[in-house]
Parts: sequence; C-alpha cells; structure tokens
Amino acid sequence: MVRLVLTLVAVTVVAAALLAGVDLITAPVIAERQEEDYRSALEEYFPAMARYESKELEEDSFDLVYDKTGGLLGVMASSAVQGYDDQISYNLALDRDGLILGLRIVEHSETQGVGDVIEKPEFQSQFLGRHCRDPLQLGEDVDTISGATISTEAMILSLRRLLSAAAENFFDFAEEAPLDIAALPDGVYRGSGEGFGGEIGVAVTVEGGKIIDLEIVEHNEKPTYLAEAVALIPPQIIEGQTLDVDTKTGATESSAAIVSAVREALLKALSEEEDSEGGESDG
Repeated sequence: MVRLVLTLVAVTVVAAALLAGVDLITAPVIAERQEEDYRSALEEYFPAMARYESKELEEDSFDLVYDKTGGLLGVMASSAVQGYDDQISYNLALDRDGLILGLRIVEHSETQGVGDVIEKPEFQSQFLGRHCRDPLQLGEDVDTISGATISTEAMILSLRRLLSAAAENFFDFAEEAPLDIAALPDGVYRGSGEGFGGEIGVAVTVEGGKIIDLEIVEHNEKPTYLAEAVALIPPQIIEGQTLDVDTKTGATESSAAIVSAVREALLKALSEEEDSEGGESDG
C-alpha cells in the first residue's frame, strides 16, 4: 500500500512538472501569436496607423490609435463578458467620429452552432456604423438571435457599456448648451429620454424660476432600476437646480434618460417663452 501511494505521488509530481514545463514553453508563443493577431486587426481597421497608446478603465482597455501626424484615427476597445458557457473576450473598433468599424471576437467557449453566432455577420452586422452614443435598444435598434439569447444579449449589454465608456472618455463631442432655469416661465412641461427599456417620460413643474417637482409619467424600465434612478436623480436636479448631475448609478441608462427627458422638457419651455416674446414683439 505504501509503495502504491508513493508511486501515485511520484507520477502526479512528474505529470505536474511536465505540464508546467509545457506551459512555460508554449505560453510565450501563444502570447506572441495573440499580439501579432491583434496588431494585424489594428492595421486592418486603421490602415494609416503609426502608433497607439493604451489606457485602462476598470476592467476594460482602450487603445487610442494615431496616424504619423499625431491625429486620432480611432479607438480599439477590449473587454470580456460572461456568456452562456464561459467568458467571451472581444475587441471593438471605433473610428475618429465614434462610429463602429468592427467587432472582433478574440476567444469564447460558446456552443458550436448556437452561441458561436456572436462571430457571424448575421449578429455583428447590426452594430456596424452605429455611433457610440446610440442606445442599442434591445428589440428596436439591435436584436438578440433566437436560440442564442443568453450569448447575444450578454454581448449587446457589454457593448452598450463599453460604448458609453468610450464616448465619455475618449471622444470630444460638442457639449450641450447649459439651460438658464431661472429664466423659464411657470408651467408643467413634458419631455422624454431613451432608457434601458424604452422611452422615459417626465413632467417637470417650474415655478418662480425653479424646478419644484419632477415626476415620471411613462416608462418601460425594470422597477428596481427605475426606483434607483428616481431615488437619486430628481433630488439632485431639484436641489441643485441643474442638469449637471452624476448619472453613474446602478441604473446608469435610466438615470441618463431622466436627465435627457428633463432637458427636452425645459427646452420646450424655453421655446414656448421665445415664441411668446416673438409674438408680442410682432404685435
């Protein structure tokens, strides 16, 4: 019995050593091959590439790609998401205007003939040309694939988050003009913004040059997400009398939609005020 145990231990140790040795030999080769493949992808998406600069944001990485004059050609983002079977790692290429150039699946273990649809044109083509600020609304802007709902929905939600991070951190889009809330006429104004599940409608009450009430009048959000957004966003707007509030919550899309809806409502109020002044002047 002792001899048998010692033999098994010896075999296990030798096998582990052999596996470790093989890994030491093959790991650098695999890493080098992956780096070559990635470089080839960068050159395919950005033919004028001269160099790139890497940035890390939490679990994601972004390579800012420049031409020989130092001009930004675009961004290659890299991330991973839990699929049906295991992690799906991928790259997303955006041009200098924030439009999607391509989606590249680096590695996955999804079921062949089902979940591997994430690699196929029928799934990927719906993202090409989309802007990083597009909502990618499920069932409206983009669709999951029947039979591979878990894999494709996971990819869509991950892409939406990655695009939002890219838009916020790496593209210099024109800032929205600030609103002078104190100059708005009294009244109740309605607006809407695109949330996670569709449009969120709000009714904004303005009195004495201040927002005194903000009510959600329409939505298709998940109740838990909306509750979190409503608990945080309207109080910030009313207390600060500003739309410059922090929308990075556990319900970021719902929060951002509420801010957009309020902006639309106040712009309507401003437009009505200008029309009124113009009418009085013409008279």
